[in-house]
Amino acid sequence: MSFFEPPPPPPEPPQASAPAPEWIGPPENVLPASFPLDLVLARTGELALFVRSGRAYPHGFEFTFGLRTRRSREQRAEDPMMGWHAARRGQFDDSMLRFGIAFADGRKATIFDGRPWWGDPDNPPAPEIVLMQRGGGGGGTSWNVDFWAWPLPPDGEVEFVAEWPSEGIELTRVSIDSQVIRDAAARAVTLWPERAPGTGTWTRRTM
Repeated sequence: MSFFEPPPPPPEPPQASAPAPEWIGPPENVLPASFPLDLVLARTGELALFVRSGRAYPHGFEFTFGLRTRRSREQRAEDPMMGWHAARRGQFDDSMLRFGIAFADGRKATIFDGRPWWGDPDNPPAPEIVLMQRGGGGGGTSWNVDFWAWPLPPDGEVEFVAEWPSEGIELTRVSIDSQVIRDAAARAVTLWPERAPGTGTWTRRTM
């Protein structure tokens, strides 16, 4: 089985409000602690993929995924993030830049996973592992995208996995010891303990 597979059809969007679970994103009442993360995932004569800037929270962690290219990519079709959006709509082919993470216990998540908070707002499903894009962008020769990963990883290695067939990048895995993430999580500072761990509320709406 391939690490990256075409995403399933998107589920129905949420339509009602409920308290945000902790896996929805980093808590706003916590100052994260940084951990060493400077990995080159792949490098060719034309581009480089990397991860950097690790930030840990009590229940998860953030990092930045980056792309640098030798030549400018000004066309909309050349924007890798536009490819991610197309893949989530069912257009999955070798031109898609693929990225994901894997824990030592076999759990994994990719950029093509469905939005985890869609479902019953009164009993939101807790996915095994979340990898959620939380902003970023770029153009020309440089892209940077921030990701939220939940939960904290178990003992063993955390793998950062990339593949980009049309660019000649085969399935590549680069890892770090998960202990550095958990050590940083223990140093995160909670500003107001009485606040809930989530980031607010999530809303189901019908258009």
